[in-house]
Amino acid sequence: MATQNTRYHLDVTMVNETKQMRSDSSDYDEASRHYDLSRRAGRKTSELLIELLNLAEDAWVLDLGCGTGNFLTELDTISAKLLGLDISAGMLTQAKAKTSRGKLILGDGVAIPLQGRSFQAAYSVLVLHHISDKIRLMSEVYRILHRKGRFVIQSCSHEQLSTFWFYHYFPRGLEIDRKRFPGFTELSGMLIEVGFKDVSIHPCPFEALFKETPELYLDRSYRDGNSTFFFLTSEEIRQGCERIKKDVSSGRAVEIVREFDRRAERTDGRVSFIRAIKP
Repeated sequence: MATQNTRYHLDVTMVNETKQMRSDSSDYDEASRHYDLSRRAGRKTSELLIELLNLAEDAWVLDLGCGTGNFLTELDTISAKLLGLDISAGMLTQAKAKTSRGKLILGDGVAIPLQGRSFQAAYSVLVLHHISDKIRLMSEVYRILHRKGRFVIQSCSHEQLSTFWFYHYFPRGLEIDRKRFPGFTELSGMLIEVGFKDVSIHPCPFEALFKETPELYLDRSYRDGNSTFFFLTSEEIRQGCERIKKDVSSGRAVEIVREFDRRAERTDGRVSFIRAIKP
Protein backbone atom coordinates (compact mmCIF):
# COMPACT_ATOMS: atom_id res chain seq x y z
CA MET A 1 0.00 0.00 0.00
CA ALA A 2 1.20 3.50 -0.78
CA THR A 3 1.63 5.93 2.07
CA GLN A 4 0.31 9.46 2.15
CA ASN A 5 3.80 10.75 1.34
CA THR A 6 3.87 8.98 -2.02
CA ARG A 7 4.49 11.37 -4.94
CA TYR A 8 3.83 10.89 -8.62
CA HIS A 9 3.57 13.08 -11.68
CA LEU A 10 0.68 13.66 -14.07
CA ASP A 11 2.06 12.90 -17.52
CA VAL A 12 1.58 16.01 -19.67
CA THR A 13 0.60 13.77 -22.58
CA MET A 14 -2.54 12.88 -20.60
CA VAL A 15 -3.74 16.49 -20.65
CA ASN A 16 -5.78 17.79 -23.57
CA GLU A 17 -5.58 21.58 -23.47
CA THR A 18 -7.99 22.00 -26.41
CA LYS A 19 -10.92 21.03 -24.19
CA GLN A 20 -12.57 24.26 -22.99
CA MET A 21 -14.95 24.60 -20.06
CA ARG A 22 -18.57 24.90 -21.14
CA SER A 23 -20.31 25.32 -17.80
CA ASP A 24 -20.61 28.19 -15.34
CA SER A 25 -18.75 27.68 -12.06
CA SER A 26 -19.91 30.80 -10.20
CA ASP A 27 -22.55 29.11 -8.00
CA TYR A 28 -20.09 26.41 -6.94
CA ASP A 29 -17.37 28.91 -6.09
CA GLU A 30 -19.81 30.54 -3.69
CA ALA A 31 -21.01 27.19 -2.28
CA SER A 32 -17.43 25.99 -1.69
CA ARG A 33 -17.14 28.23 1.38
CA HIS A 34 -19.93 26.32 3.13
CA TYR A 35 -19.89 22.94 1.36
CA ASP A 36 -18.21 20.90 4.09
CA LEU A 37 -20.74 21.97 6.69
CA SER A 38 -23.06 19.31 5.28
CA ARG A 39 -20.76 16.88 3.42
CA ARG A 40 -18.69 13.91 4.54
CA ALA A 41 -17.26 10.75 2.96
CA GLY A 42 -18.22 7.74 5.08
CA ARG A 43 -15.68 5.00 5.72
CA LYS A 44 -17.98 2.13 4.70
CA THR A 45 -19.12 3.98 1.59
CA SER A 46 -15.50 4.69 0.64
CA GLU A 47 -14.62 1.02 1.09
CA LEU A 48 -17.48 0.03 -1.23
CA LEU A 49 -16.29 2.57 -3.82
CA ILE A 50 -12.77 1.14 -3.74
CA GLU A 51 -14.18 -2.37 -4.17
CA LEU A 52 -16.27 -1.34 -7.18
CA LEU A 53 -13.39 0.51 -8.84
CA ASN A 54 -11.20 -2.62 -8.54
CA LEU A 55 -8.01 -0.63 -9.03
CA ALA A 56 -4.63 -2.00 -10.06
CA GLU A 57 -1.65 -0.71 -8.10
CA ASP A 58 -0.43 1.72 -10.79
CA ALA A 59 -3.86 2.73 -12.11
CA TRP A 60 -4.89 6.33 -12.68
CA VAL A 61 -8.33 7.12 -11.27
CA LEU A 62 -10.32 10.31 -11.87
CA ASP A 63 -12.56 11.91 -9.25
CA LEU A 64 -14.92 13.77 -11.57
CA GLY A 65 -16.44 16.74 -9.78
CA CYS A 66 -14.22 16.22 -6.75
CA GLY A 67 -15.58 19.26 -4.92
CA THR A 68 -13.67 19.93 -1.72
CA GLY A 69 -11.87 16.59 -1.93
CA ASN A 70 -13.75 14.52 0.64
CA PHE A 71 -13.42 11.26 -1.29
CA LEU A 72 -9.91 12.05 -2.50
CA THR A 73 -8.97 12.31 1.16
CA GLU A 74 -10.60 8.96 1.98
CA LEU A 75 -8.77 7.30 -0.93
CA ASP A 76 -5.41 8.88 -0.04
CA THR A 77 -3.96 5.63 1.27
CA ILE A 78 -4.68 3.42 -1.76
CA SER A 79 -1.84 2.68 -4.15
CA ALA A 80 -3.58 3.95 -7.30
CA LYS A 81 -2.84 7.45 -8.57
CA LEU A 82 -5.55 10.02 -7.97
CA LEU A 83 -6.63 13.04 -10.00
CA GLY A 84 -9.42 15.35 -8.88
CA LEU A 85 -11.21 17.48 -11.48
CA ASP A 86 -13.72 20.20 -10.72
CA ILE A 87 -15.18 23.20 -12.53
CA SER A 88 -14.89 25.38 -9.43
CA ALA A 89 -11.60 26.99 -8.43
CA GLY A 90 -13.12 27.60 -5.02
CA MET A 91 -13.82 23.90 -4.51
CA LEU A 92 -10.29 22.99 -5.61
CA THR A 93 -8.79 25.48 -3.16
CA GLN A 94 -10.57 23.67 -0.35
CA ALA A 95 -9.51 20.27 -1.72
CA LYS A 96 -5.84 21.31 -1.96
CA ALA A 97 -5.79 21.99 1.76
CA LYS A 98 -7.16 18.52 2.55
CA THR A 99 -5.51 16.00 0.22
CA SER A 100 -1.79 15.31 0.47
CA ARG A 101 -1.35 13.07 -2.56
CA GLY A 102 -4.06 13.56 -5.17
CA LYS A 103 -3.43 15.88 -8.10
CA LEU A 104 -6.02 18.56 -8.87
CA ILE A 105 -7.06 20.11 -12.16
CA LEU A 106 -9.62 22.75 -13.14
CA GLY A 107 -11.94 21.44 -15.82
CA ASP A 108 -15.47 20.71 -17.02
CA GLY A 109 -17.05 17.26 -16.91
CA VAL A 110 -18.68 17.75 -20.30
CA ALA A 111 -15.30 18.70 -21.85
CA ILE A 112 -12.77 16.75 -19.78
CA PRO A 113 -9.28 18.17 -20.47
CA LEU A 114 -7.61 14.74 -20.67
CA GLN A 115 -6.48 12.55 -23.53
CA GLY A 116 -8.50 9.52 -24.60
CA ARG A 117 -7.79 6.17 -22.96
CA SER A 118 -5.58 7.73 -20.31
CA PHE A 119 -7.37 6.50 -17.14
CA GLN A 120 -8.22 3.07 -15.78
CA ALA A 121 -11.16 4.22 -13.66
CA ALA A 122 -13.33 7.21 -12.81
CA TYR A 123 -15.92 7.99 -10.19
CA SER A 124 -18.36 10.81 -9.59
CA VAL A 125 -20.05 11.45 -6.26
CA LEU A 126 -23.40 13.27 -6.28
CA VAL A 127 -22.43 15.29 -9.34
CA LEU A 128 -24.71 14.07 -12.12
CA HIS A 129 -27.76 16.08 -11.00
CA HIS A 130 -25.74 19.25 -11.52
CA ILE A 131 -25.13 18.39 -15.19
CA SER A 132 -27.64 19.34 -17.89
CA ASP A 133 -26.06 17.25 -20.67
CA LYS A 134 -25.60 13.96 -18.83
CA ILE A 135 -25.02 11.96 -22.02
CA ARG A 136 -22.15 14.23 -22.98
CA LEU A 137 -20.51 13.80 -19.57
CA MET A 138 -20.83 10.01 -19.80
CA SER A 139 -19.42 10.08 -23.32
CA GLU A 140 -16.44 12.08 -22.08
CA VAL A 141 -15.77 9.59 -19.31
CA TYR A 142 -16.07 6.74 -21.81
CA ARG A 143 -13.53 8.51 -24.04
CA ILE A 144 -10.85 8.93 -21.35
CA LEU A 145 -11.13 5.38 -19.98
CA HIS A 146 -9.01 2.45 -21.09
CA ARG A 147 -10.73 -0.72 -22.24
CA LYS A 148 -12.20 -2.53 -19.21
CA GLY A 149 -12.14 0.79 -17.35
CA ARG A 150 -14.77 1.28 -14.68
CA PHE A 151 -17.01 4.28 -14.08
CA VAL A 152 -18.79 4.52 -10.73
CA ILE A 153 -21.51 7.12 -10.17
CA GLN A 154 -23.03 7.91 -6.79
CA SER A 155 -26.61 9.16 -7.04
CA CYS A 156 -30.06 8.81 -5.47
CA SER A 157 -33.01 6.86 -6.79
CA HIS A 158 -36.36 8.62 -6.61
CA GLU A 159 -37.31 6.30 -3.74
CA GLN A 160 -34.13 7.21 -1.90
CA LEU A 161 -34.80 10.92 -2.37
CA SER A 162 -38.06 10.50 -0.49
CA THR A 163 -36.12 9.45 2.65
CA PHE A 164 -34.60 12.93 3.16
CA TRP A 165 -36.54 14.86 5.83
CA PHE A 166 -35.27 18.08 4.23
CA TYR A 167 -38.14 17.85 1.73
CA HIS A 168 -40.71 17.75 4.53
CA TYR A 169 -39.90 21.40 5.15
CA PHE A 170 -39.17 22.41 1.56
CA PRO A 171 -41.61 20.18 -0.36
CA ARG A 172 -41.15 21.61 -3.85
CA GLY A 173 -37.49 20.65 -3.52
CA LEU A 174 -38.47 17.00 -3.96
CA GLU A 175 -40.31 17.78 -7.20
CA ILE A 176 -37.29 19.74 -8.41
CA ASP A 177 -34.76 17.07 -7.49
CA ARG A 178 -36.75 14.23 -9.02
CA LYS A 179 -36.24 16.06 -12.31
CA ARG A 180 -32.54 16.70 -11.64
CA PHE A 181 -31.76 13.12 -10.52
CA PRO A 182 -32.52 10.59 -13.27
CA GLY A 183 -34.19 7.39 -12.12
CA PHE A 184 -31.86 4.40 -12.10
CA THR A 185 -33.53 2.75 -15.09
CA GLU A 186 -33.02 5.94 -17.08
CA LEU A 187 -29.48 6.35 -15.78
CA SER A 188 -28.54 2.78 -16.72
CA GLY A 189 -29.99 3.35 -20.20
CA MET A 190 -27.84 6.46 -20.66
CA LEU A 191 -24.68 4.55 -19.74
CA ILE A 192 -25.54 1.76 -22.19
CA GLU A 193 -26.35 4.32 -24.89
CA VAL A 194 -22.81 5.74 -24.81
CA GLY A 195 -21.26 2.26 -24.91
CA PHE A 196 -20.85 1.06 -21.33
CA LYS A 197 -21.74 -2.53 -20.41
CA ASP A 198 -22.36 -4.53 -17.23
CA VAL A 199 -24.23 -1.74 -15.45
CA SER A 200 -25.03 -2.66 -11.84
CA ILE A 201 -26.52 -0.87 -8.83
CA HIS A 202 -25.06 -1.05 -5.32
CA PRO A 203 -26.83 0.68 -2.41
CA CYS A 204 -24.41 2.47 -0.10
CA PRO A 205 -24.39 1.69 3.62
CA PHE A 206 -26.60 3.95 5.73
CA GLU A 207 -24.06 6.01 7.67
CA ALA A 208 -24.91 8.77 10.13
CA LEU A 209 -21.79 10.82 9.51
CA PHE A 210 -22.76 13.85 11.52
CA LYS A 211 -25.79 15.10 13.41
CA GLU A 212 -27.81 17.07 10.87
CA THR A 213 -30.85 18.69 12.44
CA PRO A 214 -33.60 20.86 10.92
CA GLU A 215 -32.51 24.00 12.77
CA LEU A 216 -29.23 23.99 10.83
CA TYR A 217 -31.24 25.06 7.78
CA LEU A 218 -32.16 28.28 9.53
CA ASP A 219 -28.58 29.38 8.83
CA ARG A 220 -28.17 30.70 5.29
CA SER A 221 -24.50 29.59 5.26
CA TYR A 222 -25.64 26.02 5.83
CA ARG A 223 -28.33 26.29 3.15
CA ASP A 224 -25.75 27.57 0.67
CA GLY A 225 -24.13 24.13 0.71
CA ASN A 226 -27.29 22.57 -0.76
CA SER A 227 -27.87 23.29 -4.46
CA THR A 228 -31.62 22.65 -4.23
CA PHE A 229 -31.99 26.07 -2.62
CA PHE A 230 -30.79 27.68 -5.87
CA PHE A 231 -34.15 26.63 -7.38
CA LEU A 232 -36.49 27.60 -4.52
CA THR A 233 -38.08 31.02 -4.19
CA SER A 234 -37.29 33.24 -1.23
CA GLU A 235 -40.91 32.79 -0.07
CA GLU A 236 -40.62 28.98 -0.18
CA ILE A 237 -37.44 29.19 1.87
CA ARG A 238 -39.06 31.57 4.37
CA GLN A 239 -42.09 29.29 4.79
CA GLY A 240 -39.87 26.23 5.25
CA CYS A 241 -37.81 27.97 7.90
CA GLU A 242 -40.99 29.00 9.73
CA ARG A 243 -42.12 25.36 9.77
CA ILE A 244 -38.73 24.34 11.14
CA LYS A 245 -38.91 26.95 13.91
CA LYS A 246 -42.39 25.74 14.89
CA ASP A 247 -41.39 22.06 14.97
CA VAL A 248 -38.15 22.73 16.86
CA SER A 249 -40.09 24.73 19.45
CA SER A 250 -42.68 21.97 19.92
CA GLY A 251 -40.15 19.13 19.87
CA ARG A 252 -41.83 17.56 16.82
CA ALA A 253 -38.71 18.03 14.65
CA VAL A 254 -36.88 15.24 16.48
CA GLU A 255 -39.59 12.69 15.67
CA ILE A 256 -39.77 13.81 12.04
CA VAL A 257 -36.03 13.21 11.63
CA ARG A 258 -36.32 9.79 13.30
CA GLU A 259 -39.18 8.73 11.02
CA PHE A 260 -37.29 9.67 7.87
CA ASP A 261 -34.17 7.89 9.15
CA ARG A 262 -36.25 4.76 9.76
CA ARG A 263 -37.60 5.08 6.23
CA ALA A 264 -34.04 5.20 4.88
CA GLU A 265 -33.07 2.11 6.86
CA ARG A 266 -36.12 0.22 5.54
CA THR A 267 -35.30 1.05 1.92
CA ASP A 268 -31.82 0.90 0.42
CA GLY A 269 -30.32 3.81 2.32
CA ARG A 270 -30.16 7.27 0.83
CA VAL A 271 -27.60 6.92 -1.97
CA SER A 272 -26.32 4.20 -4.31
CA PHE A 273 -23.37 3.53 -6.57
CA ILE A 274 -24.03 2.69 -10.22
CA ARG A 275 -21.05 0.88 -11.76
CA ALA A 276 -20.47 0.53 -15.49
CA ILE A 277 -17.60 -1.00 -17.47
CA LYS A 278 -16.14 0.08 -20.80
CA PRO A 279 -15.92 -3.05 -22.98
